[in-house]
Amino acid sequence: MLEIAKILKPQGIKGEVKAMPLTDVLAVFKSIENVFVKGKIMAIERISIRQGFLYIKFKDINTRNEAELLRNQSIKIDKEILENCKEEDEFLVDDLIGMIIYDEKGCLVGQIVEVINYGSSDIFIIEKEGRQIQVPFVEGVFEKEGESLVANSEKLKEVMI
Repeated sequence: MLEIAKILKPQGIKGEVKAMPLTDVLAVFKSIENVFVKGKIMAIERISIRQGFLYIKFKDINTRNEAELLRNQSIKIDKEILENCKEEDEFLVDDLIGMIIYDEKGCLVGQIVEVINYGSSDIFIIEKEGRQIQVPFVEGVFEKEGESLVANSEKLKEVMI
């Protein structure tokens, strides 16, 4: 199960909720019909995206009081659903954690141990021999090759922290 959104609060009086998406794969919200909330399967009646937020109406949640019980809850789906909605050249953060990165010469750069999103780009925390470096995931630094990433050693040196 992957957490794809967090319910922030009720929206209106007819059982709708406002939620914060936790994925960049927004196409998933157009295709899902059921999600897991509080460990239960909940059917979605309608969903819209406005100003960066999700507005979700669940079937069987028809009042503000019922929607209030969902405040601060996570919305989860099976990982396979998200994988089917992502673009060919995209990775899920789940898949990046633990990935071993090499440069174009085959030299070990390190292993991704964490991915932090600062808004403008993701930051990879890469560990090698007990040392950690931070590298923004920006164009030209990494290229997708199959199911892995290859780092451009020159550009990597320019951007690593």
